[in-house]
Parts: sequence; C-alpha cells; structure tokens
Amino acid sequence: MTAAWQWGNGGSNDKTRDPYGAAPALLTRIQAGLVLFTSCRRIRLAQPHLPVTMTRKRKLIGISLLTLLVLLVAGGIWLWHAFVWVFFVKPGDGGRQWSLPITVVAGGAKGESGFRDGAGPDALMAKPIRLAALDENTLVFADINNHAIRTIRRDGTVATLAGGPDRAGHQDGPAPVAKFRSPHGVAVRSDGVIAVAEVSNHTIRLLTPDASVPGGYVVSTLAGKARDSGMADGAAADARFSSPHAIAWGRDGELYVADIGNARLRCIRHGRVTTLAGNGKRGADDGPAGTLSWPMDLATDDKGGLWIADCGTLMLRRWHPDTGLTTPFPGRQLAMPHGLAVDGDRVFVAEMNGQRILMFDLPAGTVSTLCGTTEKGIDAGRLNRPAAVLAQRDLLWIADLGNHRIVTVPLPASSSQPPSR
Repeated sequence: MTAAWQWGNGGSNDKTRDPYGAAPALLTRIQAGLVLFTSCRRIRLAQPHLPVTMTRKRKLIGISLLTLLVLLVAGGIWLWHAFVWVFFVKPGDGGRQWSLPITVVAGGAKGESGFRDGAGPDALMAKPIRLAALDENTLVFADINNHAIRTIRRDGTVATLAGGPDRAGHQDGPAPVAKFRSPHGVAVRSDGVIAVAEVSNHTIRLLTPDASVPGGYVVSTLAGKARDSGMADGAAADARFSSPHAIAWGRDGELYVADIGNARLRCIRHGRVTTLAGNGKRGADDGPAGTLSWPMDLATDDKGGLWIADCGTLMLRRWHPDTGLTTPFPGRQLAMPHGLAVDGDRVFVAEMNGQRILMFDLPAGTVSTLCGTTEKGIDAGRLNRPAAVLAQRDLLWIADLGNHRIVTVPLPASSSQPPSR
C-alpha cells in the first residue's frame, strides 16, 4: 500500500485498539525527553568556566544515552500500536476450502514487475491494486508503481489509457499528456466515466470519454488539490483529502470516497464534498456517524448500502443512510481485508495478509475460502498479497499485487454449489 498517513486527533475506543489514543501524552513525554537530552549536551557550553571531570562526563553521556533509549522505545511502542500490529495478525479459520483453480490472465510468468502493454505473459505491470468493470469484456485497473490507468480484456490484452512510469505527477488534459501519482481506487459510472482516487496527490480525478481527442479520454480533477492533503468539506475544488484509497459510484450518481488518512467516509455530489461517517478519531463505533480506522476499499450492494474494508480494525463494516455504520461480523477479525466485491447476498474479500480470497454468505452468516493457502507464492493455488476482487459474470477477478499480475477463478453460482470447471 502506498499512503501518506496523516496523524489522528487522539481519543480512545474500547472496541478496537485505537492507535492514536495515547498520542498527545506520548508526544508531551517525547518533547520533555528532547529538552532533557539537549540540556545535557549544552551544560559544557553554557558553563565553560566550570571544570568537567571525567566522572561527570560519563554521567552526562549516560543520561543522554538513556534518554535516547527511552525515546526510541516509546517511539517503537507508538508505531506498533499505530500501524504495525495489523500486519502481524494471522489469518483465522477460513471455513470450507473450495480450492478453486487460479488462471493467470496477464502478468509476468515469474512475477516480475515492469511496464509493457501486450497480451498474457507479455504484458507487465507493477502492483495492480484496484479493479472496475468497463464493459462486459474489459476491466480497468490502477497500476500503482507505474502511475497509470490501464485496461485488461478477457483475452488477457492489457492497454494503457493514461499515465506511465515516466509520467508521475499531476496534469489534466487529453489522456496521452495526463499525469497521475500512485493511483489506487478506480470506479466506472454507467456512462463510461472513470473515477480515480490518487493516494499521493490526495485528489479525485475523472477520465471522461471523448472520441475527438487523442487517446479517447480527457482527464480532469473532480475534487481536492494536488499534493495538498488535509480535511475540508465544501465545494469540490476547496475540499481536501488525505490519501484517498478507494471510490465507488452510487445509484444516483454520487461518488463515495474512502478517505483513509482522515478515517472518514466522504461523498461527492453535485460538486460538493460531505462527510458521511467518521470523525477523524480512529475506532469501530457503530451508529449514525460512527468511527472508522483505515477505510481501505468500498463496494455497493443492491440494498443501498456501502461495504467498507476497514484495515485498521481488521473488520468488515457497512454504511447505510438509514442506519449509519454497522459491523455485520463483529467477532470476525481478518488478516488485512484489502479488497471487496458484492454479488447479491455474498461478499468477497481479498485478505491481503491471509494470501487468500474469502466468501461471506450473508443469510447463513458463514465464511469459506475460494482460493489461496495462507502462504504467499506464485505457484499453482497461491497468491501474493491479493489486493482487489471483482465479480463479473462467470469469473471472480483478482488483483494479485505482490505477483504483479491479474488472475481469475470461476465464480461460484451459489455459496453451496461449486462452479463448473
């Protein structure tokens, strides 16, 4: 994941390990420690007329080293509770094992990264992270390290719509001259407009089809200001985001944004940005506003709800305008839920640190494992940090981020019947 994290506002929550609850007090202690460390170093300079014995020198050095050690330990503890612990959670029980066959659609045969259009193993990519259906035979995906928006067809043909490894930056205009920086989320509107969430630029971009311009698309900035992270609702141009990771179009043309750095669910509608859930304090509270931690991916359902993969709490959340935030599986902790797809009463999850794809059956309240072995790899049956899933017709598409490839498995017709192979 590529992200420029923004610090939270403090607070605590007894439903999850809030990494920011101790921040203000800890920062105060670090500041005091730095003052002590600096003052010890200045004693000799401030009082040059006083003789400094060898014993006193050793004491000053000892105090300085001890203070530095305390600061390092405190900083390490803070980092662990703030970010690191979620990466060490082991995958839990995956339920029934489907062991579906994995088919490589495109990407290097040995998992090598690169940038090259082509078909099958001739096409190279560098960390494909999000998928969206462009039409019945074509998907669009964000290629993070290549700073590009690209497409992949069912026959494995990969093409670049805009951006490239030599075009990192921010520039609007016809697709051939446009620039992106670490694009993550992609979503396609019914009229073919592609929305992009840019982590490093902190902006939401649009690729609008236009047959009259080179490349067939015009790139524009819908909301936010390039390289200016922050938190502000209001007019789209004045709004600010912090590392937006995922986006999803709503049924009425609204665009939902997973604003991970601000721990909020945002919405862009009629040229204005509002906050739907979250308040900047990272947590797992349900309710009309509720709290989020690291909202990583979004997926709409047919009941007007929005599913959220919350990597900070390692749980699945759901938002609905009538209820706000809820936690459908409160006792189920996942090993980095990074990607989501909803198909009727089933929710598919790319469990990044579990190296597998899970299927949740909502009516039954059960979970099963479609593919992956909990150990990363590139050989048959294994994945390497799966980042996204997309259900389309008879296939479940997977962005196999660590292997720099896009793969598929057969989409089960139901939660109990295995697909035909």
